[in-house]
Amino acid sequence: MFLIILILDGVVLMLTYKISYDNNLQIFEDQLRGATKATVHYCETYNVYNDQTDEEIVDPLFDNICELFNVTYIYVVEPNLDTRSETYLEIAFGDDASEEAKETRFRGVTVKGKLNDSEIEAYNGNTDGVIKHEVTQFDDALICYMPCTRYLDADTGQFVQYKKPLIVASEIAVHRVNARFKHRFAQIAFLTLSITLLIAASFALLLYFKVTKPLRVLSDRMSSFVADRKKGIRKLDEKGGREFAQMAHSFNTMTEDINRYIDDIDALNRDKHTTEAELNIAREIQMGLLLPGHLHSDRYAINAYVKPAKDVGGDYYDYSVLDDGRIFVAVADVSGKGISASLFMARAITLLHQNAIGGHLPSEILETYNNTLTQRNPGGLFITTFVVIYDPSTGILTYSNAGHNIPYLLSDTLIPLDKAHGVAAGLFEGETYEDATVMIKPGDSLFLYTDGVNEAKSAENVFYSTERLEEKLRDCIAAHTDNTLDVILDDLHGFTKGAEQNDDITILTLQTTHSPDETILRLRSEVEQLHKLKEAIFALPFGDDIKRTIYLAAEEIFVNICSYAYDAPDDAIIRLYHDQNHITLTFIDSGRPFDPTRDVLDINDYDHENAIGGLGRYLAFSIAESYRYEYIDDKNILQLTFSEEDQNDDHKEA
Repeated sequence: MFLIILILDGVVLMLTYKISYDNNLQIFEDQLRGATKATVHYCETYNVYNDQTDEEIVDPLFDNICELFNVTYIYVVEPNLDTRSETYLEIAFGDDASEEAKETRFRGVTVKGKLNDSEIEAYNGNTDGVIKHEVTQFDDALICYMPCTRYLDADTGQFVQYKKPLIVASEIAVHRVNARFKHRFAQIAFLTLSITLLIAASFALLLYFKVTKPLRVLSDRMSSFVADRKKGIRKLDEKGGREFAQMAHSFNTMTEDINRYIDDIDALNRDKHTTEAELNIAREIQMGLLLPGHLHSDRYAINAYVKPAKDVGGDYYDYSVLDDGRIFVAVADVSGKGISASLFMARAITLLHQNAIGGHLPSEILETYNNTLTQRNPGGLFITTFVVIYDPSTGILTYSNAGHNIPYLLSDTLIPLDKAHGVAAGLFEGETYEDATVMIKPGDSLFLYTDGVNEAKSAENVFYSTERLEEKLRDCIAAHTDNTLDVILDDLHGFTKGAEQNDDITILTLQTTHSPDETILRLRSEVEQLHKLKEAIFALPFGDDIKRTIYLAAEEIFVNICSYAYDAPDDAIIRLYHDQNHITLTFIDSGRPFDPTRDVLDINDYDHENAIGGLGRYLAFSIAESYRYEYIDDKNILQLTFSEEDQNDDHKEA
């Protein structure tokens, strides 16, 4: 028995050795990819050819990345395919970098004949990270290569292509990989052997006192069980010590029930995949953190989809209806996969949701979210996030981006939401983010996604690509598709059929709709059009008193648009929306910018004799429950909200 346990223990150690080594290697490969990807990001943010930028900005960033990801070297080179040489544009050294490397590798030095096939593969566009085990001049190293093709021009705010793709690399000395593995495996082996000896000793004692001794007493009677079964089994005397009496009682109970259970034994399905079942449970818990994939109302419809590449993934989405009626949606992608990414994701979901319900701007949400994630991030994970706040009453959509894929607005044309930029959250505390706004109309659709969509591969190892995604989204616009998510998923599944999914896939769409409680008027800025506005207001399902009050304010605002907004008559849009107790009027014109809520007349200072203007605006705003003005996309947007309850109270007081 002891020999069998030792054999099993040896098998376990062999399996543990293989699994531990693979896991250890995967950890360092993920560490290399994270360091290289972060370096590529900053090469795209700053021009590495700029010496001043290198010294003041890039050098400290490279040193921070080297320290954060604990790598031996990080460097950027300009390759020459003809001579297979490379020129160093930037390099940072870790604590265990060799002195020879520090003396011979510096900015501007060219090394001939060094360019290898893995670097050429990265040069040709492999952005996943080409991992290579290579014996270099300085060390036996594990190296990750990625390309960098562009940088952000600080003057124009636009991306500019480098004259040729650069190669970004990070290295970890293999002796560090092996040292960490040997240390951990030695601990595991010692622990396994100790536990094995303890279990063997305990099992031997338990076997003797709890099994062997009582079985000697029961052996003779139980040996006749099969022969006696047809004749009728005699019960054992439940005497003796506690163990013996327990076993005798169990045997008697078994013999009574065995005939009843024997027919059911063949029907039992035993679980042969315990590990798989546990991972599935973990996946269900992770997916349970996400909100349902559908949220519909009479003014919008939210549809979302997540499919992890592994049992537990790092993508997520979130949405919420805020107290003031605005809609918050977000999509994010955690660096890395597996359990660690899932735990980081769970923390991020909580932080993002808490900040969203506070009514902040998207940029403010991301700044607080980033600072909190950065403070406790020992694994060096980071997360790209895109945040949107949409106001259905005005059609204003405000967004901010923390290093995420550019989403799209499906309107009359396909519009990329690329006016706000920021770095991924979780790496650097104190980062600032910017907001951008866009006007959308009923019928428009917002499409957010993670890079698992455009980077999905076919069975022939071809990327789905951003170009194909944009083409399909334009097809959705042309076909007036109601459910863009299903169309893209069908095309994606057909494209990747037969291929292994290599990244999480997440999509969220926000489809705006025309509410039955909303009326939209497009009127020429001519006073003769007032009757159409009056008809729309008096068609509302409210009392005549409040409708007359609303029309009084609406007439003043529309006449002002007719008189002052345009040099020649043009269109103005009036949106009327109502719920049980409130009516909201939104006036939208593309005339000259003017904020009517500024310098509103104080009635106590009004000059009755000279009748200087401003009384009409005072009356309009004084009878509204609330009002606000914004200037977005070259449009004046004025919103007034009226409450039937307030009007009834005023009428009673009168």
